[in-house]
Amino acid sequence: MPDTRDVAGRRYALAIMDIARTDDDLDAWLEFADALEGLTAESRFVEALQADGMTDEKLVAIIRRVLPSANEKQLNVFRLLRRKARLSLGPSIASYLRELADEERGVLRAVVTTAVPLDADRLERVRQRIVSETGRSQVELETRVDPAIMGGITIRIGDQMLDGSTRARLQELRSSLERAAS
Repeated sequence: MPDTRDVAGRRYALAIMDIARTDDDLDAWLEFADALEGLTAESRFVEALQADGMTDEKLVAIIRRVLPSANEKQLNVFRLLRRKARLSLGPSIASYLRELADEERGVLRAVVTTAVPLDADRLERVRQRIVSETGRSQVELETRVDPAIMGGITIRIGDQMLDGSTRARLQELRSSLERAAS
């Protein structure tokens, strides 16, 4: 399945977030998101769950194997998605729900990419810089290593990309030289 987020997934996630607030049980709904994502991560899983031979009893049994603590509202979300043939939105819904939960809790997530792994001290300095730039006190970093950036660092926060990579600087220099030559 593609690693994309669908706007319909966001609508379902917003509705689920409203339920989580009402129930005051965001953690249980985040567990639900993990189970939903796991059960719908591959198209063959979705096809099996939406097959004609899949009864409600079988569906509930499968869900309870993955999420033993599933409550009736959570089961009903699975049923609704199945009935509307929207189970393929599972990964999208889970992604948006986690994002909404982070917003609710004031957590900012950033993806830091470097050409070589950063040591703990340098990573903490990057985190502190993001804290000071954004004003958010809870910043969680995901680190990635990509030798293709050659050096420097890129930081993605939501839809924003801060590109301080050597590759980007070289591309900028090339463009400047091409403009100057023409």
